[in-house]
Amino acid sequence: MTTRKRRVLIGLGSVVAIVVVGAAVLIATLDQNKAKKYISASVSKATGRQLTINGDLKLDLGWISRVSANQIQFANADWSKQPQMAEIQDFEAEIDLWQLLTKFRLVIPAVTLSQPKLVLEKNSGGVANWEFRAAPTGPQKRTEFPVIEKLIIKGGMFSFDNQETKTQIELKVHEAEGAGFLEQPVKLRAEGTYQKLPLTLTLDGGSYENLRSSKTPYPLRINLGAGKLKAIIDGNLTEPLKMKGEDVSLDIQGDDMAKLYPLIRLVFPTTPPYRLKGHLKHEGDVWSFTNFSGRVGGSDLSGSIRVDTAPKRPFMKADLVSNVLDFKDLAGFIGGNPGATPGKPASEEQKIQAAAEKTSDRIFPDQRYNLERLRSMDADVQLRAKKIIAPKLPIDDLNAKLTLNDGVLNFAPARFGVADGQVEIFSTFDGSKRPSQVKIDARLRKLDVRRFLAKSSAAEKALGPIGGRIVLSGTGESFRELMATASGNSFFMMSGGEISDLITQLAGLDVARTLGVLVRGDKPVPIRCALLDLQGENGQMNVQNLIFDTPTSVISGGGSIDLRDEKVNVVILPAPKNFSPLSLRSYIRVSGGFKNISAFPDPIKTGTDSFFKKLVNVLTLLVTSPFQPRDFGQGEDVDCQALFSKVRNQDPKGIVFKDVQNSPKPATSGK
Repeated sequence: MTTRKRRVLIGLGSVVAIVVVGAAVLIATLDQNKAKKYISASVSKATGRQLTINGDLKLDLGWISRVSANQIQFANADWSKQPQMAEIQDFEAEIDLWQLLTKFRLVIPAVTLSQPKLVLEKNSGGVANWEFRAAPTGPQKRTEFPVIEKLIIKGGMFSFDNQETKTQIELKVHEAEGAGFLEQPVKLRAEGTYQKLPLTLTLDGGSYENLRSSKTPYPLRINLGAGKLKAIIDGNLTEPLKMKGEDVSLDIQGDDMAKLYPLIRLVFPTTPPYRLKGHLKHEGDVWSFTNFSGRVGGSDLSGSIRVDTAPKRPFMKADLVSNVLDFKDLAGFIGGNPGATPGKPASEEQKIQAAAEKTSDRIFPDQRYNLERLRSMDADVQLRAKKIIAPKLPIDDLNAKLTLNDGVLNFAPARFGVADGQVEIFSTFDGSKRPSQVKIDARLRKLDVRRFLAKSSAAEKALGPIGGRIVLSGTGESFRELMATASGNSFFMMSGGEISDLITQLAGLDVARTLGVLVRGDKPVPIRCALLDLQGENGQMNVQNLIFDTPTSVISGGGSIDLRDEKVNVVILPAPKNFSPLSLRSYIRVSGGFKNISAFPDPIKTGTDSFFKKLVNVLTLLVTSPFQPRDFGQGEDVDCQALFSKVRNQDPKGIVFKDVQNSPKPATSGK
């Protein structure tokens, strides 16, 4: 460098230094509070909202300059009930002038916010309070983002109120601190409360150099805990400033998936404790959670979920698979309590509900449906379970298709493999109306009777398919209310097959023939036909026909099933087709609540609802048994075809009847 050039540069440097020093002296001697009105005017012009600095504004110049202000208020949208969108008690920021002047890079060594309060809202029309008249200036690209070495938040309050979807979130931060530099990882630690639950948040991100680079994804790991909800997000963001382009793994666990609604606005039924891990991706308006697997209660679950947030109501499409499904985990679909699994306690609400169900004499759950949530999204869900654990029911597998559209929930259909046959359930739950309405059409096809007798000795002597159809409709806000108002008809039928001879003799209280069966051995007897036909309304289902016909006896009956009070009151009468010298044959009353149904002789039909009545019935049975005319073989063969024709109109497509016709042919009379 020549001497002349050196002199020129020294001269220019001196001029710049004089200007900087002069500007610093000028700013330092000015009343900085007078600048508040200029700052407020600039912000108001850019956003259409008033910015007010009620406290002092200070600027301390130096190579590390400090700007501080207190009692800052930023006005809310004019439609909001909250006058201020943002408030900060104390604000302080440091600016590295040396980096700014020599490297043209904005470096902020520290930012401290004390008692900040931020209110985010959407009104009923979907307008957000963060939508301004003109877009506020700020970093729109990753390369424009300033370097912040440390961010400290003390005693913050953040709230979100979406009046359109009735979603409310309140977040209190006791203290949060973020740290990092151009080449060092960014770290954030925060503690607070969410929905009155203790909240912990840790964030480990890439360096600010990563953040400012537009060529490489930004690495991010977040650990979030809110009560029993815990989530770990680990992966990359392609657009971190806009929170878009997530390509991360998500490991989430909690005590009830229904509690996820305030966070993600997706409706799930009440579930037992769960843990799922998979791949989370965000492209445009579409979120996807794919290749996930884990457990929900006692069931394994895997599959994929895709959510499109562009429509007015988010649309979820899911394909779910379970290799082994615990049947009780499905209780939440009808408002029941799915309970907990060993080592994973249920939520407090579920514990309270379980305790109430245990002491109640009812089996229908009375948990009210949240109709507002049902109307908040649409869905198309496929659920397949290859094996089902149901100790008290012979259920094998499940293949169900569920759709939700504007509050109307459809199963079309839900196919259960039951007792080596199939139960097809077509149902519609219309939650778009009040009271909600339900329609159920269930078809029972070729259910093997022996599977219902479990591992008893009678099961080995039983054979034959059961068919039937249940068509009901009702209204109400819970499953109990729906059943209490149910109207419709149902039938269950059987033709052909076999059953234990001992069971038929015991049903008729035939002492002599029962002893004979025990001596010669229990052999199966053919079933000619059987039918149970129920019809009724408003929860009162009356028995139209109850017939069970074998070559040796015919059993008939009548009565009612009360779905409102969950009680059974049916009287059956066995009639032998052959003479028996020793019999205690009598009317038998089947009665009691659904939880404790019992059968007891009722020879003169006085009832069996007390100990005294049962004692009288036993004495009456012993006294009148020698005079029972039914012991002289007055039972007659039932005209099975004529019997079945009475319910043929309840199966217009002939699905159940076709199954029955393909069953073994009925046996002839044993007379």
